[in-house]
Amino acid sequence: MNYTITIEHELRIIRYTHSGLIKEADIGEVWKHLLAMKEFTQLNYNLFSDYRNGQLQIPVSFLQELIDFMRTIESIVKGKKQALVLDDPRNVAVSMLFEDKVNKEIGFNVKIFTTEASALRWLAI
Repeated sequence: MNYTITIEHELRIIRYTHSGLIKEADIGEVWKHLLAMKEFTQLNYNLFSDYRNGQLQIPVSFLQELIDFMRTIESIVKGKKQALVLDDPRNVAVSMLFEDKVNKEIGFNVKIFTTEASALRWLAI
């Protein structure tokens, strides 16, 4: 899997960067890793997810599975922010569907950005 996860304590964010093809199993692996991190589960760090060098290869039907999973961890993600930085139109389209559902149904504040600077500004608010 082609991803890295780093912690930026001064910004109180967890930075997740993915390159290459991104499949359903990759998303699951990242969430497994995040849920094992004290910064995410207990210290309320937000997420900065950088998909600019990645290509989402997940079917739209997987989004409902992802939303169902988010319901099981609602107590952890509700009120948190996740900035998705994207530069590919297909990635943006799929992510917009996720953004809308997870915001409304779970209370996980996900927002799409095209630049790192704008995403970091939003996370800092």
